[in-house]
Amino acid sequence: MKILIIGSNGQIGSALIKELKNYKIEHLNKDQLDCSNLEEVKNFFINKSYDYVINAVAYTNVDQAEVNVDQAKLLNATYPYELSKILKKMNCALIHYSTDYVFDGTKNNDYFEQSTPNPLNIYGKTKLLGDLSILRQKLNGYILRVSWVYGNKDHSFLNKIQKQIDNKKTLRVVEDQVGTPTSSSFIAKITRQLLELKNIKPIQIYHLSPKERCSWFDFAKEYLRLKKINKPIRQIKTEDINQKAKRPKSVKLNSSKLEQLLHTSFPSWKDVLKDYLNER
Repeated sequence: MKILIIGSNGQIGSALIKELKNYKIEHLNKDQLDCSNLEEVKNFFINKSYDYVINAVAYTNVDQAEVNVDQAKLLNATYPYELSKILKKMNCALIHYSTDYVFDGTKNNDYFEQSTPNPLNIYGKTKLLGDLSILRQKLNGYILRVSWVYGNKDHSFLNKIQKQIDNKKTLRVVEDQVGTPTSSSFIAKITRQLLELKNIKPIQIYHLSPKERCSWFDFAKEYLRLKKINKPIRQIKTEDINQKAKRPKSVKLNSSKLEQLLHTSFPSWKDVLKDYLNER
């Protein structure tokens, strides 16, 4: 099986390289393939052949997307559309990552794949446009909606928390946004399991999220507990911080469809965090 990973220097991309080290993979970072240059993307695939392309490229800066609307739309919607058209012609399957931010967070219970999207910000709107444009191509593969991704990158939530601890700064963490933290290594592990499936079908959306949910404050508190760091945290409200983009207040993705496909049961976010810290 020949696999190409696009976006290898991001949180998910770097985790994929580690997880798929025993596979025949190629990987490209943003310096090797500029996905905002659609002509460059088209030219790259001339005379190429892959079984799977994993797209880990996205414009993920939620607040900056409110300012750089065109760039966010290009990377999150237009580029995935063009990529899916190319792969359909190549008879190549696609794995693409989406987000829980396609929902508005007003439901008290779980969000399923068929739940009605209503994104609150440009990031969520452009990611939803990308999902819909890929689905129209009817190529084979998976669109995986993930939530609150963290990994071993400077802009990751946990690394920001650790940097504040190292700099002896007071920890101030939002307590009124609720979701499910998901490590990039867990996403990579589930992606590998999907690659191992036979009889791949036309592309569908699947939710990929551990069980249970928490606030950012609860997440930071559990991180400190597992790391045995004794440091007080101050709870703050969303309105206390300067965020350009509106966030959904509470989203829990229900992953039962993906669990059934893989004949497995996903762990809780606490177990995923514990595994992530043990792997580092």
